[in-house]
Amino acid sequence: MALQSHDPDEDIFLEKPADFSLEEVEVRLITPMERPRWDAVMNKHHYIGFHRLAGQGLRYVAAWRGQWLALAGWQGGAFKCKPRDRWIGWKKIQQFRRLDLIANNTRFLVLAKPGVFRNLASFFLSAMTRRLAADWQEVHGHSVLMAETFFDPERFTGTMYQASGWQKLGETKGYARSNGRYTNPHGKPKQIWVRCLRQDARKLLASPEPLPSAVRPPSSPDQVARDPELMRSLYTELAAIPDYRRAQGRKHTVACVLTIHLLATMANMKGCLAAAQFAKALSQDELKAIGAWKNPKTGLYEPVAKSTLHRVVQSVDPDALEAVLHRYAQTRIPLARALAGDGKRIRGANRNGDGHHETVTLVDHTSGVPVAMLGFADQGGELAALHDLLDRIDIQGKIITLDALHTVRKTAQRILDGGADYLMAVKSNARETFKFLSRIDWELVRDGHHAEEPAKAHGRLEQRTIDVMTPLPKAINYPGVRQIARVQRYRETLKPAEGQTPSNETAYLITSLDASEASPAELLALNRGHWSVESHHRQRDTTFGEDACMTRTGNGPINRASLNAIALAVVFTNQSEGESLAETLRRFQLQRKDAIRAVCEPSPDPID
Repeated sequence: MALQSHDPDEDIFLEKPADFSLEEVEVRLITPMERPRWDAVMNKHHYIGFHRLAGQGLRYVAAWRGQWLALAGWQGGAFKCKPRDRWIGWKKIQQFRRLDLIANNTRFLVLAKPGVFRNLASFFLSAMTRRLAADWQEVHGHSVLMAETFFDPERFTGTMYQASGWQKLGETKGYARSNGRYTNPHGKPKQIWVRCLRQDARKLLASPEPLPSAVRPPSSPDQVARDPELMRSLYTELAAIPDYRRAQGRKHTVACVLTIHLLATMANMKGCLAAAQFAKALSQDELKAIGAWKNPKTGLYEPVAKSTLHRVVQSVDPDALEAVLHRYAQTRIPLARALAGDGKRIRGANRNGDGHHETVTLVDHTSGVPVAMLGFADQGGELAALHDLLDRIDIQGKIITLDALHTVRKTAQRILDGGADYLMAVKSNARETFKFLSRIDWELVRDGHHAEEPAKAHGRLEQRTIDVMTPLPKAINYPGVRQIARVQRYRETLKPAEGQTPSNETAYLITSLDASEASPAELLALNRGHWSVESHHRQRDTTFGEDACMTRTGNGPINRASLNAIALAVVFTNQSEGESLAETLRRFQLQRKDAIRAVCEPSPDPID
């Protein structure tokens, strides 16, 4: 009866077998041998086809007497979903850390004409969600707390999700993925449905405390910052980046390819061709340590080709790579107090394409380590990009220093809402405030409110002084202003060129730090420390040749900028005492094993 009612050419049941019973339906994970068939059937019959699951995933089948009735695929949670994120109530930093605790039902397929198997879809969905957390734990080594799905309301009603206890959160904005970002409008928003797999799922996902070991493995990022012995290597972070390449012909992993890029950059070899030449020079032990592909015929580890290096840089999700930078930096400099923020244009990027061609970065004042970076494409979008970046990281207790472009009330409020303080430069773009500060007689406030730096002479004489005062309430129309200041900079070249004269500049500052939190000398040091972000931009441009890079389209420019920032983070966090940037790069160039250990340690395959 079953065989007569099933069309073997189409894999679709045209009518229900007379002896069919839901009680006999088995819901299980597929076996490795069944994966090619599952992929082929899903690609053939699902209305949007199928290529692969991104990152971690599970493939389920509902079978009756050995015959497949329905298929479903699950992968990691969607990288961005504002209705879901608002519903959970987590911050951006928690989202990046805990996104792998959400499973997305990315494909669902019933192998029958509509109405043939009543209640099969709800039965299949309920059976999967009951066992999903345990299966994820067994296959991937950690559990999941919540399930989500997105579907087209023009095609489906969502009845089976509602019947299985799922909750509707809203709709997407109707944008398709383009060059790693959701910027291509298609006008077909999808409904968002979620289901908690345990009662305290939302509380755990949004909790500021590390998750219990029963939920996360000991090496989870939540415990990394608390326990230096459990810090994950940069290689491990790179291995978590989704691979969007076609599975056919794929040999080297994303982590291996990006590690080659980083190591080549740290050896002062710029571009994909130089990185490919660097890979060819690696020994078998070194290739093994970075997870290179092993040719089963020769038994040798093979280097990465130039085309693969270029293709991966173009295809990697920029958000995922930017998240790697932040997770790596926060575990290496957990006590960073002052962060300098500023934007930078990637000179070689194609501004007519979809890719992001500008960046905004936060750099630690003391170490010079870039702790977070975000790419954006909109002209004049630096303010919005900084707001997004501040939302993604934990700035509680930090001091954010910004130049005059970012001296706007909304930015000041964002920083205060995040539990941080600000120090902002004021120029003529903030017309009213600048006019007010420039009219103050600063000589009257010098006693006890003045500080100066010792004069420095390295080819030129420099002298900086600051005068600070506490303004009257509401005198400055910015939220949280506690102190205002005037900074004077005197510069004189010791061997001036003809016509060159000394310069004397005046700048004004506003800050949310009061006099008990920051003395005049400390404010002057913070103002000086803001130049760490300018130094970072110069290092990317001149040392790593970012502006001269020939990668111009797609995700290439922003991903190369992220890799340069990650390389600088690795270099600065592995510097020996008294070592300059140039000396560290030369050491990594001459001692490749030091560089590999810096990226891969604790490495699964240590170098002998």
